[in-house]
Amino acid sequence: MELLLSLKTVFPLVIALLVDLVLVLAIYRQWRRLHQPLQTYQGVLLTVLSCWAAAAVVLVLLLPGSTSSQANLYLFSTFRSAWNQWSAAGLLQLLLQFALFLPLGLAAALLGEPFCRLRWLLPVSVSCTATLSCVKFALERGGFILDDLLLNTLGVLTGFFLGRLIWTVWRKERLGPPLVRALVLPVCCLVALGGVFSVYYGSEFGNLALSPAYRQSMGGVTLTVETTLSEEEGTASVYRNTIANTARPGDTIASLLATEMNLDLSSKVLQTGQQRQFTLTDQEGREYAFSISLRDGSWQFSAQEDEGVSVSGSLDSVRWRWESWLTENQLLDRAAVYSLDESGSLRWDMSAPEDLAAYQNDFTAGSLVITLTRGDIPARIISTMATYQYVKEAEILSPAEAYRMVERGRFSCAQPLQSGDQVTVTDCQLTYATDSKGYYQPVYAFSCTVNGETETISVPALK
Repeated sequence: MELLLSLKTVFPLVIALLVDLVLVLAIYRQWRRLHQPLQTYQGVLLTVLSCWAAAAVVLVLLLPGSTSSQANLYLFSTFRSAWNQWSAAGLLQLLLQFALFLPLGLAAALLGEPFCRLRWLLPVSVSCTATLSCVKFALERGGFILDDLLLNTLGVLTGFFLGRLIWTVWRKERLGPPLVRALVLPVCCLVALGGVFSVYYGSEFGNLALSPAYRQSMGGVTLTVETTLSEEEGTASVYRNTIANTARPGDTIASLLATEMNLDLSSKVLQTGQQRQFTLTDQEGREYAFSISLRDGSWQFSAQEDEGVSVSGSLDSVRWRWESWLTENQLLDRAAVYSLDESGSLRWDMSAPEDLAAYQNDFTAGSLVITLTRGDIPARIISTMATYQYVKEAEILSPAEAYRMVERGRFSCAQPLQSGDQVTVTDCQLTYATDSKGYYQPVYAFSCTVNGETETISVPALK
């Protein structure tokens, strides 16, 4: 296993060196054919280009990638996924893929003949990005994604036209056409991005991560229903998570924990996607981690070294100490039900109302679990407690309409369906999910079996 991990680390570096060697030799061979001397600025460009090639290979192959190692040949599915998630990380990933091959187009445009021609540049750029994607897929560093090829190619074209503009200015040639070509792609991207933001912030509710990034292929899939699905449309209540998408609760909770446990709270906060992570340190230098989800407000405190469950003193006194502190700081509702779980951890639960669709009132739901140690600082505190405010009553699809979306393949599931799969829907329930704006909106959950395996297919319920 260690040998395999070492090979997966070294192999991308070897590929980077080989790509550098092939790239330099190919360019040098073209110059030999033209019998042209290598000028100083061209030598500098070649050096920069070789450094870029090595860095691009390392970024694509060596750094941890997507957890999915499947081939995604659905065009624009990455864009739809970023839209559904609506996070800075998703947008940044698209921008990085766009910018990754921009230096190749820029350098090619400035190197001169014959490299400043698209008929040479486009095949080279597409073959390079396709090869890197295939190697990444083989090394399980991520999936083969067709949209990556599209974004890389757009980046190459943008860099190429920008390079031709610089070349024109340098040679003091006519500026009009090169300027137009250099601005077309960036302006189109900015207009499209502005339209996306306008649509998102102009919509009343947010996007659901469970929405499909692409339509499932239902050809050859046998779909049967063993439950009654009503055609009657109706309405359902929509709620809002009071602490979703705000950074202040995380700062407040981290400060409260640091004060209660006599820990030093680092001013450095790391944010990865929708998670904000804090570091706390005790007087002996031991580190503790606190993280909170911006999406739904759930948070976790944990020791770097888990000491397990071992209580010092009376369990009741420990319980009352933490319960009093949590309720005093509004981290736990007084109506929460206490229990001692199987592992010996303290646990408080609050269930959501049974009929949320018709409830039309504020409520609190979730759980909070404290895993104890011999000392005063718990090994872990995990909270999913959240307060939801009633917003409005909204129209929803009927169960039959939602099922027709399933028939058309407009849903997402853990594994893409294939021809010959047997899908049996056994039940349909109206549940809830938090969207990207913090709204708790209704979702149809179809209980089903796929080739005998239990699975749930979720479809947004709002019209």
